[in-house]
Amino acid sequence: MTLEQAVWVDPDRMSGTPCFRGSRLPVQQLFDWLADGVSLDEFVDDFRIDRRAAETVLRAAGVDFCDRRAARSAEQTPPA
Repeated sequence: MTLEQAVWVDPDRMSGTPCFRGSRLPVQQLFDWLADGVSLDEFVDDFRIDRRAAETVLRAAGVDFCDRRAARSAEQTPPA
């Protein structure tokens, strides 16, 4: 599943907040619940979100985080 298949963003709906496709559930809710110790299984069951969509969002966030860290690290490394 691609990120585009998992998430929708529309500036005219939900103020442009990224939401899981087929719902009005903000993607941020996934991160908030996980940070509070709720399991992915419980999140998916409680909100009836496609597990593949939640996993896609988590993977994309992980890749983005690692890419940003690598770029920041490269900027801070003095030239040889």
